[in-house]
Amino acid sequence: MLPTTSKPTCLINGDFNLCLAIDMSGSVCHGQGQGLCEDCGQCNSGGFNLATCCSNFSNMLEFSKDLVKALGDLPSNQDFSVVHFASEVAVADTLENANQAFKTIKTLKYTGGKTNLAGAIDSCQSTLDDASLSDRKNLMLLLTDGYPSLPSGNPEGIATNSATKAKNKGTFIIPVFIEDPNSQNNQAVNFLKNSISSDGSLFLADFTGLIALQETVFDQVTCQ
Repeated sequence: MLPTTSKPTCLINGDFNLCLAIDMSGSVCHGQGQGLCEDCGQCNSGGFNLATCCSNFSNMLEFSKDLVKALGDLPSNQDFSVVHFASEVAVADTLENANQAFKTIKTLKYTGGKTNLAGAIDSCQSTLDDASLSDRKNLMLLLTDGYPSLPSGNPEGIATNSATKAKNKGTFIIPVFIEDPNSQNNQAVNFLKNSISSDGSLFLADFTGLIALQETVFDQVTCQ
């Protein structure tokens, strides 16, 4: 597993809402499963096990499910929304309890496409804006393996603007960046740390080490 930020040490602090945004861009599954994941419909159809067809995406879903389940066991009040993004962005579930969010994550189908990070942030924030309990802390977890490539024109600037708007509304943004351990994607790392993260923290892992990162991200969420 790649290095992560220092593990926070603090106590659970109140009730919260968490929006989880899951990247489904083409880079997630490209080249896996002897090319099966280049055909998303074939990958998601019957007869192909997702863990075999695209273990990267399977690991993302396992990480997400494990995190939601662990957070749902906390002795506090919490709800979860789920957004997935690639070229298109969709709200899979508005704020619901952990059990419902867990079920929603299980049903997600890989799409492929580009990386519309701004759309993911905006859609996540829209679910948090709809929260009826204003005394809860609003959190956003961005799970991505790429650099923003949509909307066209200035995807980096638009994503930064979306993040700034969300943070100005009091939302705490936690990015998790998944990368090949043999690559040095300093552009994406610096962008997520400096322009997207609420506190300059960025959690790093490769796809195989992602699930092991769950405890550290759990601590970061519960510290807010």
